Amino acid sequence: MNSSKKVLLTRRSVLKAGAVAAFALAVGITPTVVKADTAQDAPKNPLQKGFIYDQSKCINCKMCVNACKEVNQWEEGTVWRRVLAGGKDGKHYLSYSCNHCEDPACASVCPVLAYKKRDEDGIVIHNPDVCVGCKYCMFACPYHVPQFSPATGRINKCHFCYERQDKGEKPACVSACPTRALNFGLLSDIRKTSGATAQLEGMPNPELTKPSWVLIPKA
Repeated sequence: MNSSKKVLLTRRSVLKAGAVAAFALAVGITPTVVKADTAQDAPKNPLQKGFIYDQSKCINCKMCVNACKEVNQWEEGTVWRRVLAGGKDGKHYLSYSCNHCEDPACASVCPVLAYKKRDEDGIVIHNPDVCVGCKYCMFACPYHVPQFSPATGRINKCHFCYERQDKGEKPACVSACPTRALNFGLLSDIRKTSGATAQLEGMPNPELTKPSWVLIPKA
């Protein structure tokens, strides 16, 4: 990638896209499935890893969130993993972090090339030492994953615990989940799970960035 690459999105369009995504995530964890066939598409990289999340198994304990925070020592003002509640009963949960997308919007708009997508597993890593805190990635991401820390003046986000994975360990969030609602694996494998989808009603269209996750909706 050329270091002189131009940022294709204007700040206004980036902000507008971010506002739409924020609304989508706020209302988007109902059990209605759309674009269910998207989850069956073969990933571009056969080694791509992704998260798989089963709504019916989640008990909203937030142990995945706590484990991520403890292991990765989030910078002040940032949150790498969230658990949202929605649906008519308020008991349809969604645990999410970075989706390590096939076409990551964060990397596409970064003017200093602070993002790198690893060939060996497709994990999207952010380099804080290069980051200038412009927030373009923060608003370009349909899932609002990149987080800005006022304490450091830079962005940070979930890196899929790649250092743990390199040592043969599981991501902290996955290890901490008591019901195995949250797991991970090769995207090509987990997409074969019965009932798999990449989008629930109200969530961003997966065709925007092709997220590396699989969702199993709760009935």
